[in-house]
Amino acid sequence: MNAHARVLHHDVLAAVATSLGATLVDAHALQIEPTGQGFTHGYRVSLRDDAGGLADHTVFVETSPPESGRAGVLTLTQPQTGERVDVWVYPADPALPALRTAVYAEAASIVLGRLGLPVEDLRVSLAAYRPGKRAVVRVDTSRTAYFLKVVRPPAAEPLQAKHTQWRTEGVPVPAVLGWSEEGLVALEALGGVELISVLDRIPDPDALLDEIVRLIQRIALVPSTAPARASLVRRLDWYEERLTEQLPAYDGLIESTSRAIARRFRAGGAPPPSRTVHGDLHLAQLLVDPAAPTAITGVLDIDTSGWGDPADDAAALYAHLVATVVHDGGSRATVRAGRASVLADGWRRRWFGWPEAGFADRAHAIAATQLLGHALARSAAGSDDAAVLIERAHRVAAADEKPLTSASW
Repeated sequence: MNAHARVLHHDVLAAVATSLGATLVDAHALQIEPTGQGFTHGYRVSLRDDAGGLADHTVFVETSPPESGRAGVLTLTQPQTGERVDVWVYPADPALPALRTAVYAEAASIVLGRLGLPVEDLRVSLAAYRPGKRAVVRVDTSRTAYFLKVVRPPAAEPLQAKHTQWRTEGVPVPAVLGWSEEGLVALEALGGVELISVLDRIPDPDALLDEIVRLIQRIALVPSTAPARASLVRRLDWYEERLTEQLPAYDGLIESTSRAIARRFRAGGAPPPSRTVHGDLHLAQLLVDPAAPTAITGVLDIDTSGWGDPADDAAALYAHLVATVVHDGGSRATVRAGRASVLADGWRRRWFGWPEAGFADRAHAIAATQLLGHALARSAAGSDDAAVLIERAHRVAAADEKPLTSASW
């Protein structure tokens, strides 16, 4: 986050405190989420009321918000710049109205009881949250555990239908236990652990990559009725503009990387006839048997799935592996980073043997764009990793079959 954003958001948070009849004592950045044209910044704030009492809240500030007003949202304008921001206090997410029900046990028990689900001694805990997009809430009862996926209301019915269709086709996604038009989909808790959590226990990287290839091929055969999330490469110009704003000292590298990506994507030509893709494939979306961590037992978060180019899934997986390496401080800093480096290089080399014409070029271009996306998020959050990720994106856009790291298993 640049200095201007920090000052702007401090002023915004102070104004929110005033609107609540309190004063701002402290604020800490929690997360940042790219949106259609800007970002949604999350903060943990401490407020003091007139009686001297302290209370903590999670507040979200959305830049470049929609023009129309939304219920429960405070719209503020920066006098010096005229910039508008929308602000809301968690869990009153204007795009996810069911979130307020899902995160409070008493309210959740009423809705879930109506769906015929177990609610005895119900406890809820937030497992994941992307403001304005979706959330996952874990539900524990005296008899069982399951998860609530909170989505925008129009997405609930298509999502539950996707889960049913994928399971019919043999892809191990969670079964749907119930759903509501308000934006709740109750899903079974699958066995296994997230693959990202057991990278240090993978005995054979090629066996794991073989398993991932088989999964992608199986997903491709699942019937779909709508397109997947649009490829990030379609927003290349937007990423270039935002990164240049955030990191003007790297404008030359950003521009040359963007041009290299565009050339590589054009070289890949048109993708083959669309087939089903996951839409956001990475190691945290894959569950494995902890006793046999190359055996995939579950696939999560198929919200963005649909017709698309398999090169998008291949690129997303690679970019997340590289981002893991950078986040962990480099290929030799941790065992996890070393494993991620080897998997990334092995995965990328497989692209050159993919049976579809142009696949390797499209995958490299999309992966480099994904890395620019990671860089943008890290830069907006004030991380020093952003420049490293941009440099990695540049290398990927021009890469041949040689490994990009020196890590070994």
